[in-house]
Amino acid sequence: ILYLAEQLKQVDLVKTDIQTGIKKIEAQVQNGTAFRSSLNMLKAELLKTDQRTIEIKSSKRGLTDVLALFIGQPLNENIQLEKPASVLAVTSIEIARPELKLYTDQEKLIGQQDKLITAKNLPKASVFVQGGYGRPALNQLKNDFDFYYIGGFRFNWSLGGLYTKKKEKELVEVNKKIVEVQKEFFLLNTNTQLVQQYSEIEKLQQLITSDNEIIGLRGSVKEAAKAQLENGVITANDYLKEINAEDQARQTLITHQLQLLQAQINYNTISGKQ
Repeated sequence: ILYLAEQLKQVDLVKTDIQTGIKKIEAQVQNGTAFRSSLNMLKAELLKTDQRTIEIKSSKRGLTDVLALFIGQPLNENIQLEKPASVLAVTSIEIARPELKLYTDQEKLIGQQDKLITAKNLPKASVFVQGGYGRPALNQLKNDFDFYYIGGFRFNWSLGGLYTKKKEKELVEVNKKIVEVQKEFFLLNTNTQLVQQYSEIEKLQQLITSDNEIIGLRGSVKEAAKAQLENGVITANDYLKEINAEDQARQTLITHQLQLLQAQINYNTISGKQ
């Protein structure tokens, strides 16, 4: 939608240039210094730009309807969408993806499992005290009611777990290495994508700089052609060629600008910053 909105602006610029040419040719036709066929050529080109406007508006309306379905609320076809901020300052590759927290949690869980295996195979000691009041008490020879208590130290060591401890430890170590490999593989893939995406950003920035230079040159040529058309030095067809050449340069710039914005958003998404 943003791309088509920029396309509409560019079509309006082209229409303005063609209309300027029409006015100049009309004056020449009236003075008998130009053929009406040249005027008709420009008028036909103006109608083509009107058709282009209709096509772009139709596509923009269709995409707006799709966006309305995505967000679950109605949108007017003339809605003006705000272009996302394209600020991207990359000093170092920093990954803040939620997957990294998952790997960290898995490593902690495996560490706790290892501690649990060690703990359950350790000998267990406890102190106990038991008391009561009855007849007879601890002294079986005395048939009177009396208080009594007993205490002691209990020591328990289950040797059955020692047979499986080694296998359990090995399994924990295998799981730990699996998580480490998965994490390293994820970081490798993510870093690879970031490097490629940043290379794409740099390429598009260079292309945009070049586009602006080309547009400046094409604009100068078009203005010169406008003066030449007025003086009858060139034909309407020659003038249209220069208009279309500048239009193509501006279309290329629009494409590269939106591609750069998308590449910057992709970079932030891949790094987990957006």
